Amino acid sequence: MTLLDKRALYLLEIGSCGGIRAAAEHLHVNPSVVSRQVRSLERELNMALLERHGRHVRLTEAGQLVVEGLLAQRRLNAELGDTLSRLRNLQAGKVVVSVGDGFVDSFITYVMKRVAEQYPDVLVDIKTGIYYPREPHEMVANDEVDMAITYGPISDPRLIVHSFERGPLCALVAPSHPLAEKRSVTPDELVTHKLIFLPDVSGSQQFVNALFAASGLPATPAYRCNLHSISRRLACAGIGVSFMTAAAARGEVEEGLLRAIPIRHPFAESSQGNLVRRVGRRLSPAADYLWKLMLTIR
Repeated sequence: MTLLDKRALYLLEIGSCGGIRAAAEHLHVNPSVVSRQVRSLERELNMALLERHGRHVRLTEAGQLVVEGLLAQRRLNAELGDTLSRLRNLQAGKVVVSVGDGFVDSFITYVMKRVAEQYPDVLVDIKTGIYYPREPHEMVANDEVDMAITYGPISDPRLIVHSFERGPLCALVAPSHPLAEKRSVTPDELVTHKLIFLPDVSGSQQFVNALFAASGLPATPAYRCNLHSISRRLACAGIGVSFMTAAAARGEVEEGLLRAIPIRHPFAESSQGNLVRRVGRRLSPAADYLWKLMLTIR
């Protein structure tokens, strides 16, 4: 077995997604394909790589070692690629960045226009919400992306984290919504309306969940989607309440499609964004330029 064996990649997905079926859905393959590949690897190594706990599976110690070896090899390959890219041509290459969907508009406006001018031959690969269930900072730690901008808080010794204030958490509603004329709204008022949630693994949704938990309120969504942009469109349709900062919905708010109503609770008074990269990762000149520009995003 080589560490970059495709079977080990299936094992990595199982560990990241928490199960064979979830891994298969994320990879867009049949669960039987994932199971068969892992069994093949187990036969070759003569060791169990997964163990069952009730209806769920998790990596054994041997399985975790295989995944850690794969990630270490991936980091070495990424660093070698960076070095060779600099030797070939410092102006060319590729930058992979994960951008939380709530930051996409700011990223395009304040970063991509200038990167396109300064490094016209560099491929910028942008990954956003469709890459759930892994959070962007996990993708950075695993060297799947060079850097990421996402919601926090984040505390991980593997990462360099630059945090910044994102503003208060707001309830986003259409002008026709019953809450639209309010200057602020409480969590108690919100739970009486249809709510629009993101996946629980996303940083912004974890913040919303923590808000309702701190208020002692069970909050059940009427709709769930995996992109901030879809959440905003649902709110624009007047069928529910979306949650994010006014900055994340600036376009729709300025056009009058949405009202951003501050949530009246100490927990919602401020939210945090983060720009992250892995400790020790050497960035190409283009990636370093993009990193510095991303520090200006708010």
